[in-house]
This record gives sequence, structure tokens and C-alpha cells, in this order.
Amino acid sequence: MSQTILVPLDLNQDAVLDSVFEAVNRVAGNEPATVILLTVIPEIDVGDFPYVGTDYVRKLGETARAQLERIGYERLGEAVNWQLDVRVGSVARTIVRRADHFGADLIVMASHNPVFWDVLLGSIASQVVKHARHSVLVVRQKQIANAADIEDDSRDALAE
Repeated sequence: MSQTILVPLDLNQDAVLDSVFEAVNRVAGNEPATVILLTVIPEIDVGDFPYVGTDYVRKLGETARAQLERIGYERLGEAVNWQLDVRVGSVARTIVRRADHFGADLIVMASHNPVFWDVLLGSIASQVVKHARHSVLVVRQKQIANAADIEDDSRDALAE
């Protein structure tokens, strides 16, 4: 049975791509799947930025589509059926609506490590989890060990 997996991507967060696509490949396994790579360009209130015209938004969309296409070829190749979807709007709301539109079986999305603003406003991932009628797999960026991650005993041994 074929499954549809919606993968919303923030094109400014390259660091999470490995984690996201590992999860997508793990979920899809050897079963037939269609992966929809989605990016949402946040809606710009023209009243706040009157100099931003539709031509600018169109160029943003073209650039986003080219980036998504590159990611699709690099990360999925021809092993999986995949397609692109570039939208303009409220990010969380658009993700939920596109999942409905495609009849997604699963949404696989990244969440960065929470910061102060996320506590106040809520992250995109938490909004999607709250409102989606589909299963959502939230993937964290892989942690890379650094010197600050070493246990105290090990740090003491290294200092000697």
C-alpha cells in the first residue's frame, strides 16, 4: 500500500536535513511512497512593506522551488516518487491545509531546539501537532558532541 508523506522544510535550516531525511527513509522503508517536499514562504503584510511587490514574492517562490528540487534530487533521487509544493501563507496553517489536500498519511518535520520565543509564541511544529488531523513525526537536529558535552570525570582526565 502506497503512503503519502508530507515533508515541510524550512530552507534556512540545512542542519536538520540529515535528521529529517533519515526519518523519511526509515518510515518509507521499502514500501511505495510519495514524498511531498513543501516549503511555505511566510505571508508578508504589504501594509508593513509597501515596496514589496508580487514580483518579489514570485522570485522568492522560484528560488524556493529550485532549492527544494536540489534537495529532492540529492536526498531522494529516483528511489522514491517525490514532488514539490511551494506556497505563500501562514506557515503552520498552510502545512496543515496541504496535508489535508494531499491526504497525507504522515507529516515529517523538523523542530529546532526550543528557545525563549518558542515558549512565548509556540513553535511551528507545536502548532502543526496541535491542529493537524494527520500523524506528525517531529524530528530533532542531531546533536554533535563537543568539548562541553564531555562528562566531568572525562574532562578532568583530559586536563591531566
